[in-house]
Amino acid sequence: MNDGAYLRAIRADGQATLDAAGLGLDAPVPTTPGWTVGDVVAHLGRVHRQKAHIVRELLVSEPPMVEPPDGNGLLEWFAEGVHDLTEILSVTDPTTPVHTWHEPDQTVGFWIRRMAHETLIHRVDAELGHGLHSPVGAELGADGVDEILDIFMGGYPEWAQVDRSPVVVGLESEGRAWRLRFLSWTGSSPNSGREFTDVAGIEFDTGTTKPDAVVRGPGDALDLFLWGRGSADGLIVDGHPSVLLYLRDVAADATG
Repeated sequence: MNDGAYLRAIRADGQATLDAAGLGLDAPVPTTPGWTVGDVVAHLGRVHRQKAHIVRELLVSEPPMVEPPDGNGLLEWFAEGVHDLTEILSVTDPTTPVHTWHEPDQTVGFWIRRMAHETLIHRVDAELGHGLHSPVGAELGADGVDEILDIFMGGYPEWAQVDRSPVVVGLESEGRAWRLRFLSWTGSSPNSGREFTDVAGIEFDTGTTKPDAVVRGPGDALDLFLWGRGSADGLIVDGHPSVLLYLRDVAADATG
């Protein structure tokens, strides 16, 4: 996907979030236990404004979140945030260096893509609060699969001790394919001193042998499944079905 497509997705899913929120802010959201639709809108609005601030000021560290207004005005505040975010992203060179939480990519382009998927997932949350299920574009869904595998689930610190699974799993969606291997890592951060034990993750496998299992499905179904926003219906597993459940468990750990 190109940056223009990401920006169109942010605008469209931002509007769809507003439409769902207009049906009622107090509805509980089944995919984010303890949250209402209003909580989802407030969270997404905070994220949008923070990222717009980072890009506008070309910040190299993370600024605090901006809190939404008390009482009335949440939807207007959210709509303004979507507009401000897409405006600043559309006029800033995506290669411009800025702070991100993903060390390999410290550019505006990271936020263009990340905000498209952040907005999509929380649009789905807001709609599910009212029993709605509007479609997710196949291309955006497949790109979301690539993002969650690479940015959230993939990788480990260079100081970690890694235990790799011998099992290779393939994922196929919308003409794209990924080969991955499950792993866990353990170690102590030399910067913070924090201890990590058996953290689940993946790494991409570059081999050419037949995978031990293959998961196939539409981009939207696979993306929403990995994010815990959809069931495994529509996904096909060639191999042991437990692979699919473990894949979701690793994704859940990686995305919090």
